[in-house]
Amino acid sequence: MIVVLYLLQSSFFIHLELAGVVPNLLIILTATAGIVSGSREGCIIGFFCGLLMDLTGGGIVGMYALGYLIAGYLAGIVNRFFYKEDITFPILLVAGTDFFYGLYMYFFGFLTRGRMEFGFYLLHIILPEVVYTVILALILYRPVMHIVQRQSSKGSEERIA
Repeated sequence: MIVVLYLLQSSFFIHLELAGVVPNLLIILTATAGIVSGSREGCIIGFFCGLLMDLTGGGIVGMYALGYLIAGYLAGIVNRFFYKEDITFPILLVAGTDFFYGLYMYFFGFLTRGRMEFGFYLLHIILPEVVYTVILALILYRPVMHIVQRQSSKGSEERIA
């Protein structure tokens, strides 16, 4: 699932760029895994999403992995408050997770290189990406949630056996 969403994000949605940004499908997956299965699962999924980004995007290996790992952990904290029927809370959490990830990337990707234009980055990159990601999360959240739940229950059955 990580590879499929990464390929969609980096090949298909690159052509559907709006306001200079593409949606972050891997954040949708990471946040959903955390919401549905808890912090541990969110961390694991997030780490591998970020590692894939690190290995294909160049730069400092581990920067994306750590960002996605933390995002998965934060999304997983609310696992005990999750109600399967309610979509509002998970969508807001996806927005919050993507916003956190944008701040993380600003701090480690731009601020450390001396770029101080936080207002510009917030208005032209972070917020448009959050909006675009939330719009797609409204469509993708339930299918991704069902796949994550199925994989999570399948993994727990294998551990019992």
